[in-house]
Amino acid sequence: MIKFGTGGIRGLMKKGEFDEKLVEKASKAVASWMVEEGLKTIVIAYDTRMNSDLFAKISASVISSFGIEVYLFPEPVPTPLLSFAVRKIEAGAGIVITASHNPPDYNGFKVYTKDGVQAIPEYTEKIAKYMDNPVNLSKPVKVRTVPPQIVREYIEMVVKVVEPLIENDITIVYSPLHGTGARFVPKVLEMLGFKVVCVEEQMNPDPHFSTVTTPNPEEESAFAQSDKYQSNSTFAIATDPDCDRVGLKVGSVKLSGNQIGVLLTDMLQQDQPSGSHLIKTIVTTDMVYPMCEKKGQVVLETPTGFKFIGSEIEKRSSRENFKYFLAFEESCGYLTGDFVRDKDGVLGSALIAAMCSKVDPLERLKYLYDKYGYYIEKLISINLTTPDQARKIYEKIRDFPPNKIGSTRVSKVYDYSQDTQIPNETLLLEADGAKIYIRPSGTEPKLKIYFKVVDENERQALRKIEELQKGMTRIEDFT
Repeated sequence: MIKFGTGGIRGLMKKGEFDEKLVEKASKAVASWMVEEGLKTIVIAYDTRMNSDLFAKISASVISSFGIEVYLFPEPVPTPLLSFAVRKIEAGAGIVITASHNPPDYNGFKVYTKDGVQAIPEYTEKIAKYMDNPVNLSKPVKVRTVPPQIVREYIEMVVKVVEPLIENDITIVYSPLHGTGARFVPKVLEMLGFKVVCVEEQMNPDPHFSTVTTPNPEEESAFAQSDKYQSNSTFAIATDPDCDRVGLKVGSVKLSGNQIGVLLTDMLQQDQPSGSHLIKTIVTTDMVYPMCEKKGQVVLETPTGFKFIGSEIEKRSSRENFKYFLAFEESCGYLTGDFVRDKDGVLGSALIAAMCSKVDPLERLKYLYDKYGYYIEKLISINLTTPDQARKIYEKIRDFPPNKIGSTRVSKVYDYSQDTQIPNETLLLEADGAKIYIRPSGTEPKLKIYFKVVDENERQALRKIEELQKGMTRIEDFT
């Protein structure tokens, strides 16, 4: 099980791992932290996974027993709506029960601070101290239901932000992959004037995700059912179960999270002044650097995990001249505006639809590559048995980094765990102008390896990626 990793506590739903006892323990820890910090109110949400509603009710019951006012959503909602609700209600914290895009036998427990940002280590370390030593307090209060106007106001804000960007009416195929987006994304897209064709087989909240091999819109396989609807539209959008990630397929081409981010950058930066900001994680495409440099815009980097992006936005938002126009990460997470502080699949879907209403995404991407260079990225994930196994392999590579990757000499090694500005568990290797990032996953028992190359020629860039991947594919080559 992963405790307060990139996406909070996450584990298999089985006795002794992610079970009712764990949820009760984590809820007591959050309540204890809130009591010590003088925080009075919390909002709790949950997704469509097995037991998510049960776990949310357990959490609400436990926390309310500490005398903390609890607002509980009455049905599954997108994770970004939890962020919005925390900010709108002016709550002291938030919790969402979700395991995002993980397989169906997983669930998770994510904590949010009063700014609507997923809790960064500064807070989770404090909460974790109460896991085995909670405050002893009993003065129960009634659990309240989140007011329905919170949902209405969230939808209205998404529409307000995206509506000015739309140029043409288009048809879009949409799938929520059996998740929380079903009640939200089609409604928002229709309010914006788009015709939406829903993938009916995936509109129901199936906790087994029985029509997909993986409920992750980063993966090509997530669009298998959507492909059957291609006669309706060139564009297919899919969101993950808690609707904080969104993927796009154009005809037969599945775009990567980086490519979508580049296209959204191109759309949103046009009317932004010099000095405005784009925020991304370190493993996300570097193509935005020349794009923003040309317009005098600033790129900020954070560690992997959207909580660090949300925290960065929040920290800078009080500065008089700070303005950001887009925040995104390579794993299909996007955000703009000032009403949510987490990646947002509802908003992301609307932004992608707006972009598709303006340009042919594939033609525009080709134009941008020709203009700025072929920035090609690839992620390989090595599946392991436990999170500890992934961390140990990462630590061994960090302590004894390779001199070569295949036949290419490593020219630079940078350990982000020693970075004074953005310390995190990531190792960077540079080789022949390419960048390779290695890190243990914060949500699954995986070791993740990210490749970034750039070349004026597409074929050369792809060849570089292939050669580097061959040099890093087998664990035995670098452990």
